[in-house]
Amino acid sequence: MMYECAMAASGVPMFGGAAPRAMKMARRGGPVAESTSEEPPVRSNFCETWIWESFSVGNEARSIRKSIPDTITSWVITGFSLNKTHGLALTDEPSKITVFLPFFLSIDLPYSVKLGETVRIPVVVFNYMQEDHGADLVFFNNSDEFEFVADDATEAKVFEDHHRSIRSTIARDSGKTFSFLVKPKKVGHITLKLTAKCAMAGDAIERLLLVEPEGRRQFINKAMLIDLRTEKEMQQNFLVEIPDDAVPDSSKVEVSVIGDVLGSSIENLDSLIRMPFGCGEQNMLNFVPCIVVLDYLSACGRLSVEIEAKAKKYMEVGYQRELTYRHADGSFSAFGQSDEKGSTWLTAFVAKSFQQAAKYVTIDMTIIDQAFEWLGKVQAKDGSFPEVGTVCHKDMQGGAGSGIALTAYTLGAFLEIVKNENFDQKYAKTVETALDYIKSNIKKQDDIYAYALAGYVLEKADSVLKREVSSDPAIPKSANIDEVIDKAYHDMKIEVFNHLESKAKIKGDRKWWSKSTDTPANNKPRCWWNRPCSVDVEMSAYALMATLEAEPNGLEGLPIMKWLVKLSNDEEKSMAVNRDNVLVLQKYELPNATRELEMSATGSGCALFQLSYKYNIKDIDNSPRFTLNPEAKRGASACSIELKISARFIPNADQTVSNMAVMEVDMPSGCVAEIDKTEFMQINKNVKKVETKRSETAVVLYFDNMDETVVTVQIAAFQKHEITNPKPANVTIYDYYDNTRCASAFYEVTA
Repeated sequence: MMYECAMAASGVPMFGGAAPRAMKMARRGGPVAESTSEEPPVRSNFCETWIWESFSVGNEARSIRKSIPDTITSWVITGFSLNKTHGLALTDEPSKITVFLPFFLSIDLPYSVKLGETVRIPVVVFNYMQEDHGADLVFFNNSDEFEFVADDATEAKVFEDHHRSIRSTIARDSGKTFSFLVKPKKVGHITLKLTAKCAMAGDAIERLLLVEPEGRRQFINKAMLIDLRTEKEMQQNFLVEIPDDAVPDSSKVEVSVIGDVLGSSIENLDSLIRMPFGCGEQNMLNFVPCIVVLDYLSACGRLSVEIEAKAKKYMEVGYQRELTYRHADGSFSAFGQSDEKGSTWLTAFVAKSFQQAAKYVTIDMTIIDQAFEWLGKVQAKDGSFPEVGTVCHKDMQGGAGSGIALTAYTLGAFLEIVKNENFDQKYAKTVETALDYIKSNIKKQDDIYAYALAGYVLEKADSVLKREVSSDPAIPKSANIDEVIDKAYHDMKIEVFNHLESKAKIKGDRKWWSKSTDTPANNKPRCWWNRPCSVDVEMSAYALMATLEAEPNGLEGLPIMKWLVKLSNDEEKSMAVNRDNVLVLQKYELPNATRELEMSATGSGCALFQLSYKYNIKDIDNSPRFTLNPEAKRGASACSIELKISARFIPNADQTVSNMAVMEVDMPSGCVAEIDKTEFMQINKNVKKVETKRSETAVVLYFDNMDETVVTVQIAAFQKHEITNPKPANVTIYDYYDNTRCASAFYEVTA
């Protein structure tokens, strides 16, 4: 079935066309079946949004033709246009299309079920014809992806394993409900196909049901930089370390190769971050990678039109979303106006990132200027930048609250604007006093995180000073720039680097920095200590950037890059990388039973190889940093569920309070959360924000932080679908800035 909309040459949008308002026709324009001998066309396109498209119109009217989705519903179509003469034009009123069949099926599916569970699937057959009709309802299982479970409460009769059928009379102008018990046999999407036919009409639908393994998902990635610039061949063995107690049928193993270190990030711009992004800083984690990709590909001369358009689209959306976290004074905070004050750290992060993004998308420079003005106002007299808002990222505060790390980070944001003369002159004193503070205080502490940040910022400032001196007409061309710059400053910068080098960890051809000195004996691949702390990644990256500022050829930073690359998160096969596919991510899925892998590479140049695998586990963390106790019981009605979760942070000598904490709560299969967000926030005072995902089957809670005090939250849920043999649901809590600090637990609904 087609629908046509038109755009007049005047720029005023008009909608209408060949399709009638009520469409009593089957998809593709064919009439409904006149007898049971004809197979009705299968409806399978049940998208929730239909048309979202922009196009240019010349002097003539333009029309577009679209196939109408299969959902029996009403679609509302609106539009607007921009014209040099007429400006903005809107449709006078929305255009409504009703998709309708006189005899049709409707099926209601849960968002997902777990393998091993049995789900009752309700099916409604509607008859809007003028007479009662006897109908045959058939549920097919042609691919043997599930099994039918006997149910004495239904009219179903088993004819063979691959289908079940029901014969019943459907009264005119009404619908009749039937149900089938289905037990999936595999993980992934399974196909559910049903047909209903009577003497005068028929309908067929095909829907997908998501089947997930029980337990908690684990992601492991092992990456290696293939460097054949000096060698002709390279070999490496890998182990796929899936524990014996992993959930059966939950594992997936794949390898990939790409001819660019940032290749996988470029390929997956829309899904780099697995964690939710419901606050201001998390939104920036999806915004900033787009800037990096555009900078990198532009510098390499490999920026394609497609990648540029994709990155800019994400940046524009991220920019608009971030403005919702802005305060009236120009600052930004994790939860916007619900926070009492703006955050020094987040405001610096946003101002720096917006400044970098301005060359690609339209950014209101007033927003940037007001953010820097606010930062200038909160700067202390000694030149430091204290955190005046809620502290989400405590490592940025430095050891004993000295603020070296935060001051260095904020100074780095100001150094991004030195090329803008207006900004440069306006904030010259701010930059100078912050630099003096770092120079005067860096030797007073031994916090390696602060040293890494300070090292990068000092090197960045050194580069800026050299550029300014070399362009100063008062300085003779023959002058030695290093001698012009303060020698004490130069010596101090070298001392910072020497201290950093003394703290580096080196293994083989890799180098990195770590705050942790723990070396637990347990070496299970899923344990928290086998995953690098995010702060370790962050400060190692700062050390790499500092090295690149000092040595632009990159050779000194190669060992650090190899360690960072190794942490990237994503049967014999052969994959070729050349100039034509250098940015193409080539993937191959291996048998799930794979436990050892040998990789060999020949040729010349560099490429990135990755072994990625995932699996589910049913136990909890061996060394949690939070306590977590979920309890669920039936409510006042048989379909209502009351979930109570208690949690607290487990302190140690290094940290008594967590950073921003995030709790992710999965609902049991067949259940949806019933949350009035305003009322929920009033009842649960400790929660800063609540959101739902996966069609209301998961709840995400945000906390400023957690300490030893027990925090309890209550969530109401409603069971929409009957599930037999339900599997436990998972609750996870973690420190957003260091997800090695985490805990997980499972719960079941009691009577």
